[in-house]
Amino acid sequence: VKGGFRWDRWKTAYNMTGGDVSKNPDIHLKDTSNVFNPNVSLIATPDEHQTYYFTWASSTTPMGMYVTNGSVPIRPGTNSFASPEKSQLYEVGAKYSILHDRLGATISLFRLDKGNAINMDPVTGEAQGSSDRQRNQGLELSVGGIILPGWNVSATYALYDSSTLASGTAANVGKKVQYVPHNQATLWSVYNAFPTKPYNIALGGGLTWRQGVWLDAGNTARVPANLDFSAVISHRFNEHWKISMNGYNLANRLNYQSLFSNRATPSAGRMFLGEVSVAY
Repeated sequence: VKGGFRWDRWKTAYNMTGGDVSKNPDIHLKDTSNVFNPNVSLIATPDEHQTYYFTWASSTTPMGMYVTNGSVPIRPGTNSFASPEKSQLYEVGAKYSILHDRLGATISLFRLDKGNAINMDPVTGEAQGSSDRQRNQGLELSVGGIILPGWNVSATYALYDSSTLASGTAANVGKKVQYVPHNQATLWSVYNAFPTKPYNIALGGGLTWRQGVWLDAGNTARVPANLDFSAVISHRFNEHWKISMNGYNLANRLNYQSLFSNRATPSAGRMFLGEVSVAY
């Protein structure tokens, strides 16, 4: 049994002064938050090859945590701060080592409930507090390790079922949570041939896939799926020097990485990056 807590005391102030006070009166906002977040885990290890666990944890984003960049809102003109965003995480899972401990596998089921979720304004792009209650629950799988001598592989898969449970905007109830895909997966594999020989070479490749996501709480703007194929080839001259060539987005697809409210930034197209590195 493992448990603990985190306690924070946040003092935040916002002042807006100057200008024509008859049209724009000075604003002075203050807030002090005492945040207490406990967590507990139950862990069972029947033997050295398997572990089972259950975790519950609470987290809070204090009001006015990032005054300078607006990631957590302060609302000038209302004489009050937005209420804090609070989350509860429930997770149950298992970890196994197989193939004589060469390969590790994990599986987990989780539920994340969030109250007063912070959303992005679809017009201004500013972070805003809300009365929304959101839930994201799902399944995560992963496997990684050495299948055969010199052959490393890692793979992950996640299934997310997200929804807005309650909202001050009735039309948003039942909609998907912004930026959360329904499915995503990765696969990467590298084979090291002749690792102890002067003519050693490493060849690898893989893919990253993310299903399309919504950019706003109302599910009116959507980014299509991402699919990225990458590869690498490298050679080690000795224990210090290494040369490699990496290829990214080999299919030259139009993918999107940086997501914002109602807009997204395209990823780079097909790209190759050569590298010479030294370790000492």
